[in-house]
Amino acid sequence: MDDQHPNAERTSSVPSLPALVDLYLLRCQVEGKSVQTVIAYRYTLGRFLRSLSEDGVPLEVAAIQQEHLYRYLGRFTQLSLDTRHRYFREVRCFFNWVTASGYLGATPFAHLRNVRLPQKIVRVFTPDDLRQLLAACPATPLGARDRAVVMTLLDTGLRVSELVRLTLDDLDFATQRLRVLYAKGNKQRVVAFSDDCGQEILRLLRVRGNEPGPLFCASDGHGSLRQTVALRPNGVKQMLRRLGRATGLAKVHAHRFRHTFATWAIEQGARELDVQLLLGHSSPDMVRRYASSYNSELAARRHGEFSPARLLSGT
Repeated sequence: MDDQHPNAERTSSVPSLPALVDLYLLRCQVEGKSVQTVIAYRYTLGRFLRSLSEDGVPLEVAAIQQEHLYRYLGRFTQLSLDTRHRYFREVRCFFNWVTASGYLGATPFAHLRNVRLPQKIVRVFTPDDLRQLLAACPATPLGARDRAVVMTLLDTGLRVSELVRLTLDDLDFATQRLRVLYAKGNKQRVVAFSDDCGQEILRLLRVRGNEPGPLFCASDGHGSLRQTVALRPNGVKQMLRRLGRATGLAKVHAHRFRHTFATWAIEQGARELDVQLLLGHSSPDMVRRYASSYNSELAARRHGEFSPARLLSGT
């Protein structure tokens, strides 16, 4: 019997590399990947194809060897580790699909290692930080919105992209819940909010009104709210930056609220699964990173109990 590879006949007419990239992006769309994800993949894979052309490499999938991947990745050594990690990961995912689809016998990424990302310790807000931020919101309709945004980010751990797409219909005061219908990865969920957060949302509704539409509205440029126009992510970014300048606090950004939510929840004994579900993570990996930050801080607090320098001095 002929010892031919089962995909030999198919690989004899394998589409070109650009054609496979187009097919892969179509597959991502068919499988429901977000528009932002598909845009990111298209950019990264397009950059990969351009680098191959500039190096004179044939745009055929079977022609790609490890040396070509090293040359491609070597173009980005001056960029951040996060960016380099993403460029590696997204091209590797493409080749994994090419291999799994039978267009290639083995992926050229088989023995390549991605850069290791540093485990960053993100400083969370302190209670005093949050009091300062809330106090910096003026007693105006815009200030009521800003206070409600700050409290909702803190109390729910929502992503900015999720917060700005909330509507009045997603708010349920009876159960103190918010429906998140436009979550990352199209994974809808429900999050809870406390009485304190609810009070800030009620103050917002007194100036916003009860008309259907976005819960958090954009400014009209004169200190009032435009009921039918949703606050945009960049608007949240600018608002938090403004509060940071007003209070003198550094790095006032939305993800820090999300990290604070997770860290405070873990500190108060929340289960890892609780935090994972409320934050909308598909795996516990990110929650463990939050827990690592908290454990580092907890170890620092306990240092006084076993400080070698203190033991040396006998105090």
